[in-house]
Amino acid sequence: MDNDQPRADHGPADVAPVGDPFADGRNMLWLLDGFDAEDELRYSRELDREEYLRVRPLFEGAPEVRLGEDVWMVAGDYRVPPRLLAPLGELLGPPAPVDGLDHFIGARQDFPDGWEG
Repeated sequence: MDNDQPRADHGPADVAPVGDPFADGRNMLWLLDGFDAEDELRYSRELDREEYLRVRPLFEGAPEVRLGEDVWMVAGDYRVPPRLLAPLGELLGPPAPVDGLDHFIGARQDFPDGWEG
């Protein structure tokens, strides 16, 4: 088998094009932030790749999030529908998202040792 062939247990979104340090969720983290009515940050949690892979199906199955082709959420921050807060909390564990806040999730680069490509 060629080394550039995807493994059978990975979907197309899990295959990194050569030279793209972000395509399969490598070198990234996701921020789940909650803001109050005055737009003050009241909750923040970083998600690593494994945590994001656990919660990604929630967003892929939520038509109001409209990910389209952006399965890694790199195009910006996405509003988390309130109905997803409890399932997110169950999948991630404490500290859970806070009811009554407007939550958003989006990806950021996270290179080891501060390397910026």
